[in-house]
Amino acid sequence: MIKKLKIIIPLFLLIIFIFIQYFSLIPIVDNLIHDDFLSGERKPMENIIIVGMDERSIREIGTWPWPRFFMADAIERITEMGAAAIGVNVWYDVHGAVAEYDDRLVEAASKTDRLVLASMAYFSDAHEFIAQDYIPPFPELDDVVQTGFINVHTDSDGVLRRALTSIRFGDITLQSLPYEVYRTYCRVMGIESDIDNLPLDDYGRFVINYVGRSGTFTHLSLWGVVNDEYNPALFENAIVLIGPYAAGIGESGFLTSIDRGMSTYSVEINANIIQNLLEGRFKVDAPWWLDMLFLVILGLIIIIIFPRVKPLPSAVITVVLIVIQIGGAKLAYDQFDIILKTGDAVLFLIICYFASLALGILVARQEKNHIHGLFGRFVAPEVVSELVSGGVEIKLGGVEKEITVLFVDIRGFTAFSEANPAEKVVNMVNRYLALTSRSIQENGGTIDKYIGDATMAVFNAPHDIENHAFKAILAAWAMKEGSIELHKEIVRDYGVDLQFGIGINTGTAVVGNMGSDFRMDYTAIGDTVNTAARLESNAQKGQIIISDATYQMVKDKIKVSDMGVLNVKNKQVGIQIYEVIGINN
Repeated sequence: MIKKLKIIIPLFLLIIFIFIQYFSLIPIVDNLIHDDFLSGERKPMENIIIVGMDERSIREIGTWPWPRFFMADAIERITEMGAAAIGVNVWYDVHGAVAEYDDRLVEAASKTDRLVLASMAYFSDAHEFIAQDYIPPFPELDDVVQTGFINVHTDSDGVLRRALTSIRFGDITLQSLPYEVYRTYCRVMGIESDIDNLPLDDYGRFVINYVGRSGTFTHLSLWGVVNDEYNPALFENAIVLIGPYAAGIGESGFLTSIDRGMSTYSVEINANIIQNLLEGRFKVDAPWWLDMLFLVILGLIIIIIFPRVKPLPSAVITVVLIVIQIGGAKLAYDQFDIILKTGDAVLFLIICYFASLALGILVARQEKNHIHGLFGRFVAPEVVSELVSGGVEIKLGGVEKEITVLFVDIRGFTAFSEANPAEKVVNMVNRYLALTSRSIQENGGTIDKYIGDATMAVFNAPHDIENHAFKAILAAWAMKEGSIELHKEIVRDYGVDLQFGIGINTGTAVVGNMGSDFRMDYTAIGDTVNTAARLESNAQKGQIIISDATYQMVKDKIKVSDMGVLNVKNKQVGIQIYEVIGINN
Protein backbone atom coordinates (compact mmCIF):
# COMPACT_ATOMS: atom_id res chain seq x y z
CA MET A 1 0.00 0.00 0.00
CA ILE A 2 2.88 2.37 0.85
CA LYS A 3 4.44 1.88 -2.57
CA LYS A 4 1.12 2.70 -4.18
CA LEU A 5 0.81 5.85 -2.06
CA LYS A 6 4.24 7.02 -3.26
CA ILE A 7 2.78 7.03 -6.76
CA ILE A 8 -0.79 8.03 -5.96
CA ILE A 9 0.12 11.13 -3.92
CA PRO A 10 2.34 12.81 -6.59
CA LEU A 11 -0.22 11.88 -9.23
CA PHE A 12 -3.00 13.41 -7.16
CA LEU A 13 -0.91 16.56 -6.59
CA LEU A 14 -0.13 16.74 -10.30
CA ILE A 15 -3.83 16.70 -11.17
CA ILE A 16 -4.49 19.43 -8.60
CA PHE A 17 -1.68 21.62 -9.94
CA ILE A 18 -2.79 21.14 -13.53
CA PHE A 19 -6.11 22.61 -12.43
CA ILE A 20 -4.37 25.39 -10.46
CA GLN A 21 -2.10 26.28 -13.36
CA TYR A 22 -4.80 26.29 -16.00
CA PHE A 23 -6.97 28.70 -14.01
CA SER A 24 -4.01 30.69 -12.55
CA LEU A 25 -5.30 30.19 -9.01
CA ILE A 26 -1.96 30.87 -7.25
CA PRO A 27 -0.24 33.71 -9.16
CA ILE A 28 1.87 34.91 -6.24
CA VAL A 29 4.74 32.43 -6.73
CA ASP A 30 4.80 33.02 -10.48
CA ASN A 31 4.94 36.74 -9.85
CA LEU A 32 7.79 36.45 -7.37
CA ILE A 33 9.85 34.28 -9.70
CA HIS A 34 9.17 36.62 -12.62
CA ASP A 35 10.17 39.66 -10.58
CA ASP A 36 13.20 38.21 -8.78
CA PHE A 37 14.73 35.81 -11.31
CA LEU A 38 13.49 36.65 -14.77
CA SER A 39 13.34 40.45 -14.96
CA GLY A 40 16.59 42.34 -15.52
CA GLU A 41 17.75 45.89 -16.12
CA ARG A 42 19.00 47.14 -19.46
CA LYS A 43 20.04 50.43 -21.09
CA PRO A 44 17.32 53.07 -21.49
CA MET A 45 16.80 54.82 -24.82
CA GLU A 46 18.53 58.19 -24.94
CA ASN A 47 15.67 59.80 -26.90
CA ILE A 48 13.20 59.28 -24.03
CA ILE A 49 13.48 62.18 -21.59
CA ILE A 50 11.56 62.82 -18.40
CA VAL A 51 10.93 66.41 -17.41
CA GLY A 52 10.17 66.07 -13.74
CA MET A 53 8.00 68.24 -11.58
CA ASP A 54 10.65 67.65 -8.94
CA GLU A 55 11.82 68.91 -5.57
CA ARG A 56 13.78 71.72 -7.17
CA SER A 57 10.74 72.91 -9.09
CA ILE A 58 8.68 72.81 -5.88
CA ARG A 59 11.26 74.92 -4.08
CA GLU A 60 11.31 77.51 -6.88
CA ILE A 61 7.62 77.60 -7.82
CA GLY A 62 5.96 76.69 -4.56
CA THR A 63 3.58 73.99 -3.41
CA TRP A 64 1.28 72.20 -5.84
CA PRO A 65 -0.95 73.10 -7.66
CA TRP A 66 1.11 75.54 -9.71
CA PRO A 67 -0.09 78.36 -11.94
CA ARG A 68 -0.79 76.73 -15.30
CA PHE A 69 1.39 79.13 -17.25
CA PHE A 70 4.42 77.16 -15.99
CA MET A 71 3.17 74.08 -17.87
CA ALA A 72 2.36 76.27 -20.90
CA ASP A 73 5.91 77.66 -20.84
CA ALA A 74 7.38 74.16 -20.58
CA ILE A 75 5.30 72.87 -23.52
CA GLU A 76 6.32 75.83 -25.68
CA ARG A 77 10.03 75.54 -24.82
CA ILE A 78 10.10 71.76 -25.44
CA THR A 79 8.24 72.22 -28.74
CA GLU A 80 10.66 74.94 -29.83
CA MET A 81 13.63 72.66 -29.04
CA GLY A 82 12.31 70.11 -31.55
CA ALA A 83 10.75 67.33 -29.47
CA ALA A 84 8.98 64.75 -31.63
CA ALA A 85 6.32 63.95 -29.01
CA ILE A 86 5.31 65.40 -25.66
CA GLY A 87 3.23 63.57 -23.08
CA VAL A 88 1.94 65.39 -20.02
CA ASN A 89 1.05 63.11 -17.13
CA VAL A 90 -1.07 65.78 -15.42
CA TRP A 91 -4.86 65.75 -15.51
CA TYR A 92 -6.39 69.21 -16.18
CA ASP A 93 -10.03 68.13 -15.94
CA VAL A 94 -11.40 71.42 -14.57
CA HIS A 95 -10.66 75.10 -15.03
CA GLY A 96 -8.07 76.64 -12.83
CA ALA A 97 -8.43 79.52 -10.42
CA VAL A 98 -7.12 82.04 -12.96
CA ALA A 99 -8.79 82.03 -16.40
CA GLU A 100 -5.81 83.81 -17.96
CA TYR A 101 -3.53 80.92 -17.04
CA ASP A 102 -5.97 78.42 -18.55
CA ASP A 103 -5.91 80.48 -21.77
CA ARG A 104 -2.11 80.35 -21.82
CA LEU A 105 -2.22 76.53 -21.49
CA VAL A 106 -4.81 76.25 -24.29
CA GLU A 107 -2.73 78.55 -26.48
CA ALA A 108 0.46 76.53 -25.94
CA ALA A 109 -1.37 73.26 -26.67
CA SER A 110 -2.97 74.62 -29.84
CA LYS A 111 0.44 75.52 -31.33
CA THR A 112 1.62 71.92 -31.62
CA ASP A 113 0.27 68.62 -32.93
CA ARG A 114 2.85 66.69 -30.93
CA LEU A 115 1.25 67.04 -27.50
CA VAL A 116 -0.78 64.42 -25.62
CA LEU A 117 -2.54 65.34 -22.38
CA ALA A 118 -3.94 63.09 -19.67
CA SER A 119 -7.55 61.97 -19.30
CA MET A 120 -9.17 59.61 -16.82
CA ALA A 121 -11.69 56.77 -17.02
CA TYR A 122 -13.80 55.25 -14.25
CA PHE A 123 -14.81 51.60 -14.11
CA SER A 124 -17.59 49.80 -12.34
CA ASP A 125 -15.64 46.54 -12.64
CA ALA A 126 -11.88 46.90 -12.50
CA HIS A 127 -11.40 43.57 -14.29
CA GLU A 128 -13.57 44.30 -17.34
CA PHE A 129 -11.96 47.64 -18.31
CA ILE A 130 -15.21 49.00 -19.71
CA ALA A 131 -15.46 52.65 -18.67
CA GLN A 132 -18.63 53.85 -17.01
CA ASP A 133 -17.41 57.42 -17.21
CA TYR A 134 -14.64 59.22 -19.07
CA ILE A 135 -13.32 62.66 -18.15
CA PRO A 136 -11.02 64.45 -20.63
CA PRO A 137 -9.31 67.84 -20.00
CA PHE A 138 -11.60 70.84 -19.60
CA PRO A 139 -13.49 71.57 -22.86
CA GLU A 140 -11.36 74.39 -24.34
CA LEU A 141 -8.22 72.33 -23.83
CA ASP A 142 -9.79 69.10 -25.02
CA ASP A 143 -10.77 70.76 -28.31
CA VAL A 144 -7.17 71.51 -29.30
CA VAL A 145 -5.18 68.54 -28.00
CA GLN A 146 -4.86 64.75 -28.21
CA THR A 147 -5.56 62.87 -25.01
CA GLY A 148 -4.76 59.50 -23.52
CA PHE A 149 -6.02 57.95 -20.30
CA ILE A 150 -3.59 57.52 -17.43
CA ASN A 151 -5.42 54.65 -15.68
CA VAL A 152 -3.26 51.74 -14.60
CA HIS A 153 -4.17 48.35 -13.15
CA THR A 154 -1.95 46.63 -10.62
CA ASP A 155 -1.96 42.94 -9.77
CA SER A 156 -3.50 41.68 -6.55
CA ASP A 157 -0.18 42.20 -4.72
CA GLY A 158 -0.12 45.89 -5.68
CA VAL A 159 2.61 45.51 -8.31
CA LEU A 160 2.19 47.04 -11.76
CA ARG A 161 3.26 44.41 -14.28
CA ARG A 162 1.05 45.02 -17.33
CA ALA A 163 0.28 48.07 -19.44
CA LEU A 164 -3.35 48.82 -20.22
CA THR A 165 -3.41 50.08 -23.82
CA SER A 166 -7.09 50.64 -24.54
CA ILE A 167 -10.52 50.67 -22.91
CA ARG A 168 -14.11 50.81 -24.10
CA PHE A 169 -16.39 53.75 -23.35
CA GLY A 170 -19.72 53.11 -24.98
CA ASP A 171 -18.98 52.68 -28.69
CA ILE A 172 -15.64 54.47 -28.42
CA THR A 173 -12.21 52.90 -27.97
CA LEU A 174 -9.92 55.05 -25.84
CA GLN A 175 -6.13 54.73 -25.91
CA SER A 176 -3.64 55.19 -23.10
CA LEU A 177 -1.35 58.23 -22.85
CA PRO A 178 1.92 56.32 -23.53
CA TYR A 179 0.19 54.57 -26.44
CA GLU A 180 -0.86 57.92 -27.97
CA VAL A 181 2.60 59.43 -27.36
CA TYR A 182 4.18 56.49 -29.19
CA ARG A 183 1.81 56.90 -32.15
CA THR A 184 2.55 60.63 -32.25
CA TYR A 185 6.30 59.95 -32.28
CA CYS A 186 5.95 57.44 -35.11
CA ARG A 187 3.85 59.91 -37.14
CA VAL A 188 6.30 62.77 -36.69
CA MET A 189 9.38 60.64 -37.37
CA GLY A 190 7.79 58.84 -40.32
CA ILE A 191 8.06 55.47 -38.65
CA GLU A 192 5.50 52.77 -39.29
CA SER A 193 3.94 51.81 -35.97
CA ASP A 194 3.08 48.19 -35.43
CA ILE A 195 0.31 48.87 -32.96
CA ASP A 196 -2.13 46.39 -34.47
CA ASN A 197 0.09 43.41 -33.65
CA LEU A 198 0.71 43.96 -29.97
CA PRO A 199 0.64 40.75 -27.89
CA LEU A 200 -2.30 41.77 -25.75
CA ASP A 201 -4.08 39.61 -23.20
CA ASP A 202 -7.86 39.28 -22.95
CA TYR A 203 -8.04 42.67 -21.21
CA GLY A 204 -6.03 44.62 -23.78
CA ARG A 205 -2.77 44.63 -21.78
CA PHE A 206 0.80 43.60 -22.47
CA VAL A 207 3.59 42.72 -20.03
CA ILE A 208 5.82 45.70 -19.21
CA ASN A 209 9.44 44.71 -19.72
CA TYR A 210 10.87 47.27 -17.35
CA VAL A 211 14.13 48.93 -18.33
CA GLY A 212 15.16 49.66 -14.77
CA ARG A 213 14.31 51.08 -11.39
CA SER A 214 13.19 54.60 -10.62
CA GLY A 215 15.74 57.09 -11.92
CA THR A 216 16.88 54.96 -14.86
CA PHE A 217 15.73 57.30 -17.64
CA THR A 218 17.28 60.71 -18.30
CA HIS A 219 15.38 63.15 -16.16
CA LEU A 220 15.54 66.96 -16.12
CA SER A 221 13.90 69.54 -13.86
CA LEU A 222 10.84 71.37 -15.19
CA TRP A 223 12.18 74.54 -13.57
CA GLY A 224 15.38 74.16 -15.53
CA VAL A 225 13.43 73.69 -18.78
CA VAL A 226 11.36 76.87 -18.42
CA ASN A 227 14.54 78.78 -17.57
CA ASP A 228 16.51 77.50 -20.60
CA GLU A 229 19.16 75.66 -18.58
CA TYR A 230 19.50 72.70 -20.92
CA ASN A 231 21.06 72.22 -24.34
CA PRO A 232 18.27 72.24 -26.98
CA ALA A 233 20.03 69.33 -28.73
CA LEU A 234 18.88 67.05 -25.91
CA PHE A 235 15.27 67.51 -27.00
CA GLU A 236 15.61 67.27 -30.76
CA ASN A 237 13.44 64.40 -32.07
CA ALA A 238 13.03 63.15 -28.52
CA ILE A 239 10.03 61.82 -26.66
CA VAL A 240 9.51 64.11 -23.68
CA LEU A 241 7.32 63.06 -20.79
CA ILE A 242 6.29 65.67 -18.22
CA GLY A 243 4.95 64.52 -14.86
CA PRO A 244 5.24 64.40 -11.07
CA TYR A 245 8.74 63.48 -9.92
CA ALA A 246 8.43 64.25 -6.24
CA ALA A 247 6.12 63.25 -3.39
CA GLY A 248 4.99 66.85 -2.95
CA ILE A 249 3.07 66.77 -6.24
CA GLY A 250 0.56 64.35 -4.78
CA GLU A 251 1.71 61.06 -6.33
CA SER A 252 3.32 58.22 -4.42
CA GLY A 253 4.17 56.11 -7.48
CA PHE A 254 3.79 52.38 -8.13
CA LEU A 255 5.62 49.22 -7.23
CA THR A 256 7.06 47.49 -10.30
CA SER A 257 8.18 43.98 -11.09
CA ILE A 258 11.79 45.10 -11.21
CA ASP A 259 11.66 46.90 -7.87
CA ARG A 260 9.05 45.99 -5.27
CA GLY A 261 10.98 47.93 -2.63
CA MET A 262 10.74 51.49 -4.00
CA SER A 263 7.96 53.22 -5.90
CA THR A 264 8.36 54.32 -9.49
CA TYR A 265 6.55 57.49 -10.65
CA SER A 266 3.83 57.11 -13.26
CA VAL A 267 5.78 59.27 -15.73
CA GLU A 268 8.60 56.69 -15.48
CA ILE A 269 6.10 53.86 -15.97
CA ASN A 270 5.04 55.57 -19.21
CA ALA A 271 8.67 55.86 -20.28
CA ASN A 272 9.11 52.10 -19.82
CA ILE A 273 5.94 51.37 -21.81
CA ILE A 274 7.00 53.64 -24.67
CA GLN A 275 10.45 52.01 -24.87
CA ASN A 276 8.71 48.62 -25.07
CA LEU A 277 6.60 49.92 -27.97
CA LEU A 278 9.63 51.38 -29.75
CA GLU A 279 11.66 48.19 -29.32
CA GLY A 280 8.81 46.14 -30.71
CA ARG A 281 9.95 43.18 -28.64
CA PHE A 282 7.47 42.03 -26.03
CA LYS A 283 7.39 39.40 -23.34
CA VAL A 284 4.42 37.12 -23.93
CA ASP A 285 2.79 34.46 -21.81
CA ALA A 286 3.53 30.93 -22.93
CA PRO A 287 0.58 29.04 -24.43
CA TRP A 288 -1.27 27.05 -21.80
CA TRP A 289 -0.28 23.73 -23.34
CA LEU A 290 3.44 24.54 -23.06
CA ASP A 291 3.11 25.38 -19.36
CA MET A 292 1.11 22.21 -18.91
CA LEU A 293 3.72 20.14 -20.76
CA PHE A 294 6.51 21.27 -18.44
CA LEU A 295 4.36 20.55 -15.38
CA VAL A 296 3.39 17.07 -16.59
CA ILE A 297 7.03 16.20 -17.41
CA LEU A 298 8.10 17.22 -13.92
CA GLY A 299 5.21 15.26 -12.44
CA LEU A 300 6.21 12.11 -14.31
CA ILE A 301 9.82 12.47 -13.17
CA ILE A 302 8.65 12.76 -9.56
CA ILE A 303 6.28 9.79 -9.88
CA ILE A 304 9.04 7.61 -11.35
CA ILE A 305 11.97 8.65 -9.13
CA PHE A 306 10.64 9.55 -5.68
CA PRO A 307 9.30 6.07 -4.76
CA ARG A 308 12.77 4.67 -5.48
CA VAL A 309 15.00 7.04 -3.50
CA LYS A 310 15.47 8.14 0.09
CA PRO A 311 14.71 11.63 1.50
CA LEU A 312 18.19 13.15 0.97
CA PRO A 313 18.44 12.18 -2.72
CA SER A 314 14.81 13.32 -3.09
CA ALA A 315 15.76 16.74 -1.71
CA VAL A 316 18.71 16.97 -4.11
CA ILE A 317 16.53 15.93 -7.04
CA THR A 318 13.90 18.51 -6.03
CA VAL A 319 16.48 21.30 -5.91
CA VAL A 320 17.97 20.23 -9.25
CA LEU A 321 14.54 20.16 -10.90
CA ILE A 322 13.69 23.59 -9.48
CA VAL A 323 16.98 24.99 -10.79
CA ILE A 324 16.34 23.42 -14.19
CA GLN A 325 12.78 24.77 -14.25
CA ILE A 326 13.81 28.32 -13.32
CA GLY A 327 16.86 28.15 -15.60
CA GLY A 328 14.67 27.02 -18.48
CA ALA A 329 12.23 29.81 -17.73
CA LYS A 330 15.08 32.34 -17.69
CA LEU A 331 16.32 31.06 -21.05
CA ALA A 332 12.82 31.23 -22.53
CA TYR A 333 12.38 34.75 -21.11
CA ASP A 334 15.70 36.17 -22.33
CA GLN A 335 16.08 34.41 -25.66
CA PHE A 336 12.53 33.79 -26.83
CA ASP A 337 10.55 36.43 -24.86
CA ILE A 338 8.26 33.74 -23.45
CA ILE A 339 7.00 33.82 -19.87
CA LEU A 340 6.56 30.31 -18.49
CA LYS A 341 4.37 29.72 -15.44
CA THR A 342 7.28 28.59 -13.34
CA GLY A 343 5.77 29.25 -9.94
CA ASP A 344 3.16 26.49 -10.09
CA ALA A 345 5.80 23.97 -11.13
CA VAL A 346 8.18 25.03 -8.34
CA LEU A 347 5.39 24.90 -5.76
CA PHE A 348 4.37 21.46 -7.07
CA LEU A 349 7.94 20.15 -6.69
CA ILE A 350 8.30 21.50 -3.15
CA ILE A 351 4.94 20.12 -2.01
CA CYS A 352 5.70 16.75 -3.65
CA TYR A 353 8.99 16.56 -1.77
CA PHE A 354 7.45 17.38 1.59
CA ALA A 355 4.57 14.99 0.89
CA SER A 356 7.14 12.29 0.09
CA LEU A 357 9.08 13.20 3.23
CA ALA A 358 5.91 13.06 5.34
CA LEU A 359 5.03 9.70 3.82
CA GLY A 360 8.56 8.46 4.59
CA ILE A 361 8.20 9.59 8.20
CA LEU A 362 4.84 7.84 8.37
CA VAL A 363 6.36 4.65 6.96
CA ALA A 364 9.26 4.85 9.42
CA ARG A 365 6.81 5.35 12.27
CA GLN A 366 4.74 2.40 11.11
CA GLU A 367 7.88 0.26 10.89
CA LYS A 368 8.91 1.41 14.35
CA ASN A 369 5.45 0.57 15.67
CA HIS A 370 5.68 -2.77 13.92
CA ILE A 371 8.99 -3.43 15.63
CA HIS A 372 7.45 -2.35 18.92
CA GLY A 373 4.56 -4.70 18.28
CA LEU A 374 6.73 -7.67 17.39
CA PHE A 375 9.75 -7.15 19.62
CA GLY A 376 7.53 -5.93 22.43
CA ARG A 377 6.12 -9.40 22.71
CA PHE A 378 9.54 -10.62 23.78
CA VAL A 379 11.16 -7.82 25.79
CA ALA A 380 10.09 -5.02 28.12
CA PRO A 381 8.65 -1.88 26.47
CA GLU A 382 11.54 0.32 27.68
CA VAL A 383 14.01 -2.07 26.07
CA VAL A 384 12.13 -1.92 22.81
CA SER A 385 12.17 1.87 22.92
CA GLU A 386 15.92 1.96 23.42
CA LEU A 387 16.58 -0.51 20.64
CA VAL A 388 14.29 1.24 18.16
CA SER A 389 15.59 4.72 19.03
CA GLY A 390 19.16 3.64 18.39
CA GLY A 391 20.21 3.43 22.03
CA VAL A 392 21.56 -0.03 21.30
CA GLU A 393 23.47 -0.65 18.11
CA ILE A 394 22.10 -3.73 16.39
CA LYS A 395 25.08 -5.47 14.81
CA LEU A 396 26.70 -8.89 14.83
CA GLY A 397 28.81 -9.47 17.92
CA GLY A 398 28.56 -9.45 21.68
CA VAL A 399 29.91 -7.99 24.91
CA GLU A 400 30.68 -9.50 28.26
CA LYS A 401 28.53 -8.26 31.12
CA GLU A 402 26.91 -9.36 34.34
CA ILE A 403 23.39 -10.67 33.88
CA THR A 404 20.79 -12.76 35.65
CA VAL A 405 19.34 -15.63 33.62
CA LEU A 406 15.93 -17.20 34.29
CA PHE A 407 14.70 -20.50 32.88
CA VAL A 408 11.12 -21.66 33.43
CA ASP A 409 9.59 -24.93 32.28
CA ILE A 410 6.21 -26.65 32.68
CA ARG A 411 6.49 -29.81 34.73
CA GLY A 412 4.41 -32.72 33.33
CA PHE A 413 4.13 -31.14 29.89
CA THR A 414 5.76 -33.99 27.99
CA ALA A 415 3.24 -36.60 29.16
CA PHE A 416 0.37 -34.20 28.50
CA SER A 417 1.52 -33.43 24.93
CA GLU A 418 1.90 -37.11 24.09
CA ALA A 419 -1.65 -37.87 25.24
CA ASN A 420 -3.50 -34.94 23.60
CA PRO A 421 -4.02 -33.55 20.11
CA ALA A 422 -1.75 -30.70 18.89
CA GLU A 423 -4.47 -28.03 18.98
CA LYS A 424 -5.21 -28.78 22.61
CA VAL A 425 -1.50 -28.79 23.49
CA VAL A 426 -0.84 -25.46 21.79
CA ASN A 427 -3.83 -23.80 23.45
CA MET A 428 -2.68 -24.90 26.87
CA VAL A 429 0.99 -24.01 26.46
CA ASN A 430 0.11 -20.55 25.14
CA ARG A 431 -1.79 -19.82 28.33
CA TYR A 432 1.30 -20.67 30.39
CA LEU A 433 3.67 -18.77 28.11
CA ALA A 434 1.43 -15.69 28.27
CA LEU A 435 1.86 -15.70 32.04
CA THR A 436 5.64 -16.17 31.92
CA SER A 437 6.03 -13.48 29.24
CA ARG A 438 3.96 -10.95 31.11
CA SER A 439 5.83 -11.58 34.36
CA ILE A 440 9.21 -11.15 32.66
CA GLN A 441 8.29 -7.97 30.82
CA GLU A 442 6.68 -6.30 33.81
CA ASN A 443 9.97 -6.69 35.67
CA GLY A 444 12.24 -5.36 32.95
CA GLY A 445 13.51 -8.67 31.59
CA THR A 446 14.19 -9.65 28.01
CA ILE A 447 12.63 -12.84 26.64
CA ASP A 448 15.55 -14.53 24.96
CA LYS A 449 13.64 -17.43 23.42
CA TYR A 450 10.88 -19.99 23.78
CA ILE A 451 12.04 -23.58 23.75
CA GLY A 452 8.87 -25.62 23.40
CA ASP A 453 7.10 -25.15 26.72
CA ALA A 454 10.17 -23.51 28.29
CA THR A 455 11.10 -19.83 28.39
CA MET A 456 14.56 -18.28 28.72
CA ALA A 457 14.83 -14.68 29.96
CA VAL A 458 17.76 -12.36 30.55
CA PHE A 459 17.86 -9.47 33.01
CA ASN A 460 20.30 -6.54 32.60
CA ALA A 461 20.73 -7.02 28.84
CA PRO A 462 20.53 -5.38 26.43
CA HIS A 463 19.12 -2.70 28.74
CA ASP A 464 20.86 -2.04 32.04
CA ILE A 465 18.52 -2.33 35.02
CA GLU A 466 19.16 -1.90 38.72
CA ASN A 467 18.85 -4.90 41.02
CA HIS A 468 18.58 -7.27 38.06
CA ALA A 469 18.89 -10.36 40.25
CA PHE A 470 16.00 -9.22 42.43
CA LYS A 471 13.94 -8.28 39.34
CA ALA A 472 14.41 -11.84 38.03
CA ILE A 473 13.21 -13.29 41.35
CA LEU A 474 10.21 -10.94 41.32
CA ALA A 475 9.38 -12.19 37.81
CA ALA A 476 9.63 -15.80 38.99
CA TRP A 477 7.48 -15.05 42.05
CA ALA A 478 4.86 -13.40 39.78
CA MET A 479 4.81 -16.62 37.72
CA LYS A 480 4.40 -18.71 40.86
CA GLU A 481 1.52 -16.63 42.17
CA GLY A 482 -0.10 -16.24 38.76
CA SER A 483 0.00 -19.96 38.17
CA ILE A 484 -2.21 -20.67 41.18
CA GLU A 485 -5.38 -19.56 39.41
CA LEU A 486 -4.10 -20.81 36.06
CA HIS A 487 -3.38 -24.24 37.58
CA LYS A 488 -7.00 -24.47 38.73
CA GLU A 489 -8.24 -23.60 35.23
CA ILE A 490 -5.93 -26.17 33.60
CA VAL A 491 -7.07 -28.89 35.99
CA ARG A 492 -10.69 -27.95 35.28
CA ASP A 493 -10.29 -27.70 31.48
CA TYR A 494 -7.76 -30.47 30.83
CA GLY A 495 -7.74 -32.60 33.99
CA VAL A 496 -3.94 -32.45 34.38
CA ASP A 497 -1.60 -31.10 37.08
CA LEU A 498 0.86 -28.77 35.34
CA GLN A 499 3.11 -26.39 37.29
CA PHE A 500 6.25 -24.30 36.75
CA GLY A 501 9.81 -25.25 37.63
CA ILE A 502 12.11 -22.20 37.65
CA GLY A 503 15.92 -21.80 37.84
CA ILE A 504 17.79 -18.51 38.25
CA ASN A 505 21.54 -17.78 38.15
CA THR A 506 23.62 -14.60 38.14
CA GLY A 507 27.04 -14.19 36.59
CA THR A 508 29.06 -13.00 33.64
CA ALA A 509 28.05 -14.00 30.11
CA VAL A 510 28.52 -12.88 26.54
CA VAL A 511 25.40 -11.12 25.29
CA GLY A 512 24.72 -9.77 21.80
CA ASN A 513 23.65 -10.70 18.32
CA MET A 514 24.77 -14.19 17.48
CA GLY A 515 24.52 -15.77 14.06
CA SER A 516 25.27 -14.34 10.62
CA ASP A 517 24.75 -11.10 8.70
CA PHE A 518 21.47 -12.33 7.28
CA ARG A 519 20.13 -14.17 10.34
CA MET A 520 20.93 -13.29 13.93
CA ASP A 521 19.45 -13.77 17.40
CA TYR A 522 19.96 -11.58 20.42
CA THR A 523 20.94 -14.02 23.14
CA ALA A 524 23.35 -14.78 25.97
CA ILE A 525 25.90 -17.59 26.05
CA GLY A 526 28.29 -18.91 28.65
CA ASP A 527 28.48 -20.96 31.85
CA THR A 528 26.10 -18.60 33.65
CA VAL A 529 23.36 -19.52 31.15
CA ASN A 530 24.13 -23.24 31.32
CA THR A 531 24.01 -23.19 35.12
CA ALA A 532 20.60 -21.48 35.13
CA ALA A 533 19.31 -24.18 32.79
CA ARG A 534 20.66 -26.90 35.11
CA LEU A 535 18.92 -25.29 38.10
CA GLU A 536 15.61 -25.19 36.23
CA SER A 537 15.90 -28.84 35.24
CA ASN A 538 16.31 -29.78 38.92
CA ALA A 539 13.36 -27.69 40.10
CA GLN A 540 10.26 -29.58 41.11
CA LYS A 541 6.68 -28.45 40.52
CA GLY A 542 6.18 -24.97 41.93
CA GLN A 543 9.85 -24.55 42.94
CA ILE A 544 12.04 -21.48 42.31
CA ILE A 545 15.70 -22.47 42.65
CA ILE A 546 18.45 -19.84 42.71
CA SER A 547 22.22 -20.12 42.84
CA ASP A 548 24.38 -18.77 45.65
CA ALA A 549 25.63 -16.01 43.27
CA THR A 550 22.07 -14.76 42.93
CA TYR A 551 21.31 -15.25 46.61
CA GLN A 552 24.25 -13.10 47.73
CA MET A 553 22.82 -10.17 45.73
CA VAL A 554 19.28 -10.43 47.15
CA LYS A 555 19.53 -12.18 50.52
CA ASP A 556 18.13 -9.21 52.42
CA LYS A 557 15.06 -9.05 50.19
CA ILE A 558 13.84 -12.66 50.05
CA LYS A 559 13.11 -15.70 52.19
CA VAL A 560 14.81 -18.95 51.18
CA SER A 561 15.22 -22.53 52.13
CA ASP A 562 18.76 -23.90 51.95
CA MET A 563 18.82 -26.85 49.54
CA GLY A 564 22.50 -27.64 49.97
CA VAL A 565 24.95 -28.31 47.16
CA LEU A 566 23.84 -29.46 43.74
CA ASN A 567 26.34 -31.49 41.76
CA VAL A 568 25.91 -31.09 38.04
CA LYS A 569 27.51 -32.78 35.06
CA ASN A 570 30.79 -31.34 33.73
CA LYS A 571 31.35 -29.24 36.90
CA GLN A 572 34.02 -30.26 39.38
CA VAL A 573 32.60 -28.09 42.16
CA GLY A 574 28.97 -28.34 43.23
CA ILE A 575 26.59 -25.37 43.26
CA GLN A 576 25.09 -24.07 46.48
CA ILE A 577 21.38 -23.60 45.79
CA TYR A 578 18.34 -22.16 47.56
CA GLU A 579 14.60 -22.36 47.10
CA VAL A 580 12.78 -19.04 47.19
CA ILE A 581 9.86 -19.31 49.60
CA GLY A 582 8.90 -15.65 50.02
CA ILE A 583 9.57 -11.98 49.30
CA ASN A 584 10.34 -9.58 52.15
CA ASN A 585 7.97 -6.61 52.31
